[in-house]
Amino acid sequence: MFGSRLPSLPVSRTSAAILPFPAGPMSTAHPLRIMTTQLLQEAAQVIPSPQVLINVISKRVRQLGLVHRPMVEVGPRASLTDIALKEIIAGKLAFEEERSGDTDGAE
Repeated sequence: MFGSRLPSLPVSRTSAAILPFPAGPMSTAHPLRIMTTQLLQEAAQVIPSPQVLINVISKRVRQLGLVHRPMVEVGPRASLTDIALKEIIAGKLAFEEERSGDTDGAE
């Protein structure tokens, strides 16, 4: 069905070429992932609850995505998640726990 619509291409009779690959790391994704993991471990010391930490990071990433300015010095290739983690580590972001018994906000 589909074969009739495809143009016929000449088949090369030469042997397949082997492309050389660099011996070193092929991309920078791995070192960036390690850096993010280190930042996450440091931020977990500031905010020990994983659920709260994820919520703080998520909210800050949304803010940064809406063109809010970073509160720490960042490089040109820093991800929004890394910026949020660096802000937590630097003490620029704080969170307030809600009390389970407070419904009207009075103390």
